[in-house]
Amino acid sequence: MDTPTTATEPVGDDARWARRRRFARVGRVLPVAVVQIVGTLVASHVATGAGRRAGVGGPPWAAHGFVGAVEPVHVGALGLTLLVAGVLVLPWRWRWPRALLVATAATTIGYALVVSPRGPFVAALTMALVNAWLRGHRSLVVGTAVVSVLVLPSADVALGRSPAYDLNALLLCVAWVTVTIAVAELVRVRVERVAERRRQRAEAERRRAGQERVRIARELHDSVAHSMSLINLQAGVALHLGADLPGPTKDSLANIRDSSRDALVELRTILGVLRSVDGTTAAEGPERHPTAGLDRVPDLVARARAAGVDVTATTTGDPSTVPGVTDRNAFRIVQESITNVMKHAADHRAVVTISVGPDVVDLVVEDHPSSPPAPGRTTTPPLAPSGNGLIGMRERAVAVGGTLTAGPTTDGGWRVAARLPVITIDAEDLA
Repeated sequence: MDTPTTATEPVGDDARWARRRRFARVGRVLPVAVVQIVGTLVASHVATGAGRRAGVGGPPWAAHGFVGAVEPVHVGALGLTLLVAGVLVLPWRWRWPRALLVATAATTIGYALVVSPRGPFVAALTMALVNAWLRGHRSLVVGTAVVSVLVLPSADVALGRSPAYDLNALLLCVAWVTVTIAVAELVRVRVERVAERRRQRAEAERRRAGQERVRIARELHDSVAHSMSLINLQAGVALHLGADLPGPTKDSLANIRDSSRDALVELRTILGVLRSVDGTTAAEGPERHPTAGLDRVPDLVARARAAGVDVTATTTGDPSTVPGVTDRNAFRIVQESITNVMKHAADHRAVVTISVGPDVVDLVVEDHPSSPPAPGRTTTPPLAPSGNGLIGMRERAVAVGGTLTAGPTTDGGWRVAARLPVITIDAEDLA
């Protein structure tokens, strides 16, 4: 059975899949070639009926009248060319099934007219009929079968090689066409059943994955969201009760309250995506902010400044033109870079540069010491080369086909640079 290969083959098994493709296209043709060419050449030298009684030889049933008297025939160069040509086109049966069926029908009928309808000269046509039937070209298959039934049994009579029409040849041709189409239909039904079972298994796996996503969403909500809510509540209570607190302390508490509230809203948005990724609509909850993107970089910078970090951001171009997945990943890279400055080098001055072009988005986040380090003293970079933050940023860049580089600067700071191509397909659309 011929089944076309797809583009979802394992990447690590390219050589094995290439061999399978070559075998499927060429290897399966070899038995057909042997049957058609060798079998037809042998049958052309076999005599039946009168030829056998004359001492030429032939199958034993010929003497009992099951087939008419047939003398050996000369194939010749043209007949051999038609036999070989009918086989040579079969490897292209997947790409051009209709053209191939017409070509094999022409070579088969041509051989019957040039030589004689003797032996298994219809092997290539049989394969072409089955191939076209499986690919849905049933009208062409039926038409070709009708033409074959009308022409092949009467070829010898029409060209004067036989004195009378052979009814046995007609019945044999009708049986050949009927069995070929019946077998092709059985194969088609079996293929469809197998495909349906695979589709059902894939659907069951998607349902299980959806249930697992919902379970993860519940766990996140029960743990992380609960803790974030407590942080937000306690920061708000501290601000309410601490009227005599110093100004910097109030600013820090306000920043904690606002950051936890924004993180909680964003977490609820993500959980809603997890619940609705399988096509169901999440229940409408409290007001939610849109998914984080480059348009929220000013808020990110403001929170970092409120935490005491000197951060400046410069944006060229229009961030609103950057679509979904690139927009989100760009924001996350900037967010992770600023977070690492806040955690590991809060006394550094950070500069964020965002350049939005028609095809790519360039991001640069640099931090520099506010004062030169003392002689002989080294500064700790804000991000280790193998840290999880750097790994996550690189994964986000690679996810959209971009690149990311990170490393220390000569003045003891750190530099993160990313180039992300603009992708117009949203990540949820690929789920």
